[in-house]
Amino acid sequence: MKFQMNIWTFRISGLMVSSELELPGVDPIPAPLRQPDVRIRLRPVPGQLASPAQQGPGWELNANQFLLRLAGIGGMLCTDGHTVDLDPAPGTDPHEALPFVLGTGLGVLLLQRGGLVLHGSAVADAEGRAYVFCGRSGMGKSTLAAALCQNGTRFVNDDVCSVSLTEAGGPVIWPDGRQLKLLENSIAHLKLAAQRRGEVRPGVEKFYVEPPPSPHEISTREAGAPLRLAAVYILQTDKLSSETVIERLSALESAQVLHGQSYRRRVSLAMVRGGSQVAVTAAVVSRVPVFTLTRPSGLDHLAQTVMELRTHWSGLPQ
Repeated sequence: MKFQMNIWTFRISGLMVSSELELPGVDPIPAPLRQPDVRIRLRPVPGQLASPAQQGPGWELNANQFLLRLAGIGGMLCTDGHTVDLDPAPGTDPHEALPFVLGTGLGVLLLQRGGLVLHGSAVADAEGRAYVFCGRSGMGKSTLAAALCQNGTRFVNDDVCSVSLTEAGGPVIWPDGRQLKLLENSIAHLKLAAQRRGEVRPGVEKFYVEPPPSPHEISTREAGAPLRLAAVYILQTDKLSSETVIERLSALESAQVLHGQSYRRRVSLAMVRGGSQVAVTAAVVSRVPVFTLTRPSGLDHLAQTVMELRTHWSGLPQ
């Protein structure tokens, strides 16, 4: 199967990404004059790594490479935080593998580059302070982010949150060029049908959704600049309560919780490099409050949770 070769450019998690395939749910940007940070390419990949240091279901890695093989989809090789090589299975459309490239592939590249990668969604207030919402799948991270954006905040990213440190040691989060990913019931509840784009994966019933526009003027340069991480919330639901409860965690509890919220946790554990992820985690724990946010399950009390959060932010240190 032959495909027309084009090159698209995107900004994802603070990185300039060049891709031989158009990426769904990511807005392209004009090609920059400088070399890209990351290249996504159609290339053959090996059946296995020569000397894997760690292995898991369908994946293996060594000091500078990560190999993933998915039955009926193909193989993906991530190298040195700079390239993702995609090798589609015979007779398959390479676009079917792109959700894995955008998720696991780019998450692994960020880990290879030494960052802390959280499984969460994030928004920012008018002052540029970012708030991250973590939690297991189905906790409503993306839905809460979308609802907050409708209430005047700026969308930062969804699903994969890259955290790094400034020269002064302060934790920052990098804005993403990707769209929200929402289930049909969330789209209907938030009245976002007009912003719905393509399906994330066939049969999953989750769709890319253009985030509500920011009410604040943002320059092109500001759109890709890192934002100060102001708080992290670990989402939980309570089927028996109609109240939203926010509780701060101790430093020890925060460290344990953040460890558990790493993107692709088992892979992340296997890829800790030279203590860089440990250093970022320690900086987050020492400088950024971490809370549990327990809210009513379902969507009926979503607006209440949004207002509780906005009130909570006003009480945080500036």
